[in-house]
Amino acid sequence: MRGGLERARLRSDFTHFAERLDGDGPLGIAVSGGGDSVALLYALAEWNQKNVKRRPLEVFCVDHGLNPLSPQWTQSVADHAARVGAGFTALYWQGEKPASGLSAAARLARHALLAQAARQKSASVLCLAHTADDIAEAAAMRGQGSNVGTPQVWSPSPVWPEGRGVFLYRPLLDIRREALRDYLREIDASWIDDPSNDNPASLRARTRRLLREQDVPIEARENIMPPDMAGLLHADTFAALGVIAFRADVFYSLPLEPALKLLSAAAVCAGGGDRLPKRARLEHLYARLSDGKALTLCGARLQRQENRISISRETGDIGRQTSPIVELEPGVEAVWDGRFALVAAQAMRILPSQGVRADLDTADRKALHALPAVLRGSLPVSEKDHQKKLLMHSAAANTSLTPATYNKTRVTCLVTPRFYAAMGQITRESHIDSDSWPVVCNGV
Repeated sequence: MRGGLERARLRSDFTHFAERLDGDGPLGIAVSGGGDSVALLYALAEWNQKNVKRRPLEVFCVDHGLNPLSPQWTQSVADHAARVGAGFTALYWQGEKPASGLSAAARLARHALLAQAARQKSASVLCLAHTADDIAEAAAMRGQGSNVGTPQVWSPSPVWPEGRGVFLYRPLLDIRREALRDYLREIDASWIDDPSNDNPASLRARTRRLLREQDVPIEARENIMPPDMAGLLHADTFAALGVIAFRADVFYSLPLEPALKLLSAAAVCAGGGDRLPKRARLEHLYARLSDGKALTLCGARLQRQENRISISRETGDIGRQTSPIVELEPGVEAVWDGRFALVAAQAMRILPSQGVRADLDTADRKALHALPAVLRGSLPVSEKDHQKKLLMHSAAANTSLTPATYNKTRVTCLVTPRFYAAMGQITRESHIDSDSWPVVCNGV
């Protein structure tokens, strides 16, 4: 009886897809061949058929190269995609596989491949088939010491910068796994049971087996959000240069968990990296931040000055994790230092302003001098034919996040839009496009 009710709710929930999916471009769907993702594909196809304006569906299947049957699984996904009239792309995790930490490495590689494929197909949303069972499994695994997170309905891609502008949508989090299989039987669609899901060496597999006969909570845990982002962010900030600034009084009025989440996200975004800090390090920094001394976290510099907490790039960290120099090809977007997206009309090199100020012309040196000292070494500089030009200047030192052009190079600062995305402020597809980010973020 319960399965029948869930199948009915599944079909009724098709109408709710439009609450998030309000764009008109291609829609990406990750399909492994398993029952959950195959059901998601057919559910989205059924919803799409009822749309006044049907959207292109793009199916992506990742072959991790870990099972000799994976080519057959990939072909089965291609067949499902053809059945619903969707495009299909097979993706391959190539190269050596780690001897330890294989699951984590596979997950990272999978997300990178999916994000890159979605961007190539101009799909800003990638749909994933996590279910209520996945939520219960994650909770049970945390109870056994795992740090696995809870799947969220809507979240930015976890890989950076490959996943910039790509959001993950999980519309099945209140549906049980078995209900999806009943749905597939109803529409006469097959699926594959991956034997690794029953491998007793896997904590997830063991947890799944224990929970198989238990009731599963059907409500997804949403992100912990501060009450008022507009009131929290300091209006007098150099947002276009990659600075995030909080009002200290508002920040310290927040409960600990939202405050830590804010600090963590702001540091990662301002630092241009992709790894969250450890909890102990984060709590230590939170306790010391009120002292007014400059602190570092995740490649970012954090400091409280009166009623302002500024988070900006730590200049000395540039180049520590990735090369500080990026080669731009004409017309091809590249990301420099994880913070700025650049498109140039001509081939050139991009390097940090630190150490090259003496090579800049008088106007650029004056522009740098007009900025706070902590920003002067962390901005992009172009180099072509032995001439160096600053690609940001004091005119950009305000809250405008609209892409600007300097020296025939289009520059977009990704820090604040990325931070807003991490904090759950970009809630639907129409706000993902970079041209719409200023509409969402310029209220700071």
